[in-house]
Amino acid sequence: MTAVVPDWLELLRRTADAVVAALSGFERWKDRGDRPDQYALDQVADAAALGVLVPAGVGILSEESGLRRGRRSETVIVDPVDGSTNASRRIPHYCISLCVVDGLTPVAGLVRHLVSGEEFTATSGGGAHCDGHRISPSNCTGLERAIIGVSGRPGPELPGWQVRVLGSAALDLCAVACGRLDAYIDLNSNHGVWDYAAGVLICAEAGAWTGETHGRELFYLEHRQRRGPIATSTAQLASLLDGFGRDDHR
Repeated sequence: MTAVVPDWLELLRRTADAVVAALSGFERWKDRGDRPDQYALDQVADAAALGVLVPAGVGILSEESGLRRGRRSETVIVDPVDGSTNASRRIPHYCISLCVVDGLTPVAGLVRHLVSGEEFTATSGGGAHCDGHRISPSNCTGLERAIIGVSGRPGPELPGWQVRVLGSAALDLCAVACGRLDAYIDLNSNHGVWDYAAGVLICAEAGAWTGETHGRELFYLEHRQRRGPIATSTAQLASLLDGFGRDDHR
């Protein structure tokens, strides 16, 4: 008997809808959560996401609640609110980031801006889309006019024309995928897989170059591991940024 393959994007959209509903009317934006690096909004959003994903039988790796094994081989990697510090300060730039992996192979991803409602999606081999429209990167190949999104404090040695520090890795990666940014780099190699998994898949399916600052694998299911995602519009631009994000360039 052939196993039924779910409509992964439909599941991810229902999960995002639940988070939107849970945060609608939310007022405790500055309240802290149970951990020093957590807000109450993270916990509320996580509970809403789990309410959809647990009954679906998938494994779940969430920034807020860790790893849960499911009945299926697939795991959904969840950041209920990427950019929660922005959200706590009422800076309108934060999102939910969701990525389905089978083993460690990405299958489908969704990033939804939790203020504007703009939605980025991708499926393996199916391309990347923003609100249903196919997207592609800028094709920038040089640094002289490159606009680079970063996580961390950029030093004067970071090349490029202009730099943006916006506070949401998932949205920054989607900005590379659709040509708003020419590159993104984590200068501190300090992101959990939930921050970037969906964004990396969206970039790859859009045609952008993706990698990691130390050449490590980007996808894993251990809560404590951290990586330094990079995405660029072209491989040529990636070669010009080689080495940044490593210890000697922090």
